[in-house]
Amino acid sequence: MTMKLIPRKITDSIVEYLDTQEIILLVGARQVGKTSLLKIIQNHLFAKGVTAQSVYFLNLEDPLVLGYLERGVNDFLGYLRSIGTDLSRRNYILIDEIQYLSDPTGFLKLIYDEYPQLKLIVSGSSTLEIRQKFRDSLAGRKVIFELYPLDFEEFLIFKGEEQLAELYRECCLRRLLKKEDSSEVTLPARYRSQEFSQYYQEFVLNGGYPRVTLESDPKRKLVYLTDIYNSYIRKDIKDLMRIDNPLAFNNLIQLLAVQSGQMVNLVEIGTALKTSRQTLERYLFLLENTFVIHLLPPFFSNRRKEVTKMRKVFFLDTGMRNLLLKSFEFFAGRQDVGALIENAVFSNLYKNRELLEDIHFWRTQSQNEVDFVLRTSTTVPIEVKFQAMDKAKVPPGIRFFLRRYPAKVAFVLTRDFWDRTQLGETTIYFIPVWMA
Repeated sequence: MTMKLIPRKITDSIVEYLDTQEIILLVGARQVGKTSLLKIIQNHLFAKGVTAQSVYFLNLEDPLVLGYLERGVNDFLGYLRSIGTDLSRRNYILIDEIQYLSDPTGFLKLIYDEYPQLKLIVSGSSTLEIRQKFRDSLAGRKVIFELYPLDFEEFLIFKGEEQLAELYRECCLRRLLKKEDSSEVTLPARYRSQEFSQYYQEFVLNGGYPRVTLESDPKRKLVYLTDIYNSYIRKDIKDLMRIDNPLAFNNLIQLLAVQSGQMVNLVEIGTALKTSRQTLERYLFLLENTFVIHLLPPFFSNRRKEVTKMRKVFFLDTGMRNLLLKSFEFFAGRQDVGALIENAVFSNLYKNRELLEDIHFWRTQSQNEVDFVLRTSTTVPIEVKFQAMDKAKVPPGIRFFLRRYPAKVAFVLTRDFWDRTQLGETTIYFIPVWMA
């Protein structure tokens, strides 16, 4: 199947840096669309009038291309001159899978320092591998963009539902945070609520990998998801990270899928898997730095009364979580629907977090809790209640949180209930989960 080149939301942010000298570094998990995004950037350059003789696309998964670059900058520049490149003019060098280069830092730094007319735009599949190979000498010379599986808005666009995506953009939680009156914002979306819910179920069950989203056949979706996971274990874990016991690593991922949305207890996991704490910590570090999971920290100010150390685990893609559980049943037939929806909400919040925004959970020693807390200059508590509702009943956790941490707005994410109520100085919105 030929992948469509559909722009991602991050595209405009990257384009803003095409005229600067900094190296653009695009990182993300395998098959989230980094290669496609590089090609979109290439097409953008062509549309702006840059000639094909000034744009070069190099994929380092090709051993021949990798060999050219491994011989060093001088050989590479010699090759460019041999094909008629004018190195005194602005040229754009797009390099896919930069982590395969044995010394990417030296290669990129030399070009950056000595040939400022060459603009470097590179991608890599693992922040950990890149971190190991990219030394501090690139500090101040690069700007990093992280690409994730599709969020719900992008999912709608990839499904050809641009109108629904526009409606979503105008009524989603992020939009509500910027509006004083939500009634005019959410009203149009209510008339399409059933369509949103149907697409949201597909999104949560299959996840947001572009290739999976564009495939309509359920069996092929499963084949593609399985291939993504197996490729991750084979290339990132066994080959790049030198994990000598992939079975233990695989068992940990499957256990984390069962426990998604729960606090990670290394003692219990170590006992269950017969694995040392040191090994578990290393594996968790690898999983987080290869964009599979995120360990969500707690929000606290009182160390004696609130959880301060243990983190919750969430998967960045719910389709990958469901693959590990071998469970793709619809919401109505699932025992884990609450945990699955909470994971989906986290994933969408995380992919759309604002600059300088932190996401936490909150829990007291007496078991009062709020699922998510957005923290910038303000604090926004969010509770997931995927159940039938007929009135705006504020969850106890939200009430308890607001006594300690006053907030302007709070959200209760429901199955299909819409409302708004006031609790003291706080406006509390009740909106469907797909709006998060």
